[in-house]
Amino acid sequence: MPAVPSPHDDFPPDRLLTIGEVARRSGLTASALRFYDREGVLVPADVDPFTGYRRYAVGQVRAARLLASLRRVGMPLAEVALVLDEDARGASGAAADVVQAHEQRLVDGLADARREIGRTLALLAEHALGDPRACRVVVGATDLRAALTSVRFAVAPGEPSAGAGDGVDLRVLTGVLVEVCGDEVRCVATDRYRLAVGWAPVVGAPAASADEPVAAVVRLGWAERVADACATAGPDAEVVLEVRPGHVGALVAGELVATPALPGAFPDYRAIVATDPSQRPVDATGLQGRLPVERETVGLVVRDGAVRVAGGPGASADGDAGAAVHVDPEFLHEALAVAGERPTLVLDGPHRPLAIRGESAGFSVLMPVAADAGHR
Repeated sequence: MPAVPSPHDDFPPDRLLTIGEVARRSGLTASALRFYDREGVLVPADVDPFTGYRRYAVGQVRAARLLASLRRVGMPLAEVALVLDEDARGASGAAADVVQAHEQRLVDGLADARREIGRTLALLAEHALGDPRACRVVVGATDLRAALTSVRFAVAPGEPSAGAGDGVDLRVLTGVLVEVCGDEVRCVATDRYRLAVGWAPVVGAPAASADEPVAAVVRLGWAERVADACATAGPDAEVVLEVRPGHVGALVAGELVATPALPGAFPDYRAIVATDPSQRPVDATGLQGRLPVERETVGLVVRDGAVRVAGGPGASADGDAGAAVHVDPEFLHEALAVAGERPTLVLDGPHRPLAIRGESAGFSVLMPVAADAGHR
């Protein structure tokens, strides 16, 4: 859209402007200006009684520009007229109050629209639930909530998109993989730089479960709604979870929260989380508070049975060298926060993912980065 000229460009203050001149300087069409005149919102300063030609004062261009802006965001005409009146008499604060009230209605309306879209997606998904091929299990609400919230930090940010420039389908990275595997439900999230896994033990199965793992990737919004529902359901509540390729549903406290799955193939997380069984976990207590999160990378070493920050320019001076692995310190900080008070790490070499475990039912891994450059 071309820039709108200043409302006072080269015009003496006492000059009257034609409707075309006001249209060019306000972004409104001539027909729109005629409409707003008939509605009494922006009445021209003069109308020729014989020709009907409208003439506007130079100062009315400001009002026209305000009108155009407010109508673009859907403000009702009555409120637009009020804003213009308050502005014309110099009461900019009162005018701003009207605009901010409209903004809040838009925000509230968007939240309502998102809730309705969620309900619509759930209704669409309900037709797929009850399929005899689906895998249905019962898990504790507290356990499921812990599994879902423990992987939240590793979800790729943004809205689902079809793909990236390298042809990789990124939609699944903005969601959470929900997988029924044997006697547990696994929740997995990754943004390709870190990966988190949480699990909830199965406590019952009202219908036959599949022998092979059944999984689907759900939108983050669904995972958050289910986690919230589990939090309010009570510590002893149980959730009926049904997973089939393409759809997932959770029955929490009598309410069904269902959703269609995101398309695309989720990365093979088992290959990523596999570590050398000979590598024992080492204590990382207190490491979170010592991380230099402002740096691009941080090196880690093992000394006296504990993980420490490697020494070096700008690092915490532990006097250590020869880092076992380098990772993003901000990512490690978030993973340690989820792990709890007594985390442990498994350092499986400089080119293998770093595993972070805690007291909760879940763990995460970080991809190693180069020692002298960040990956972001």
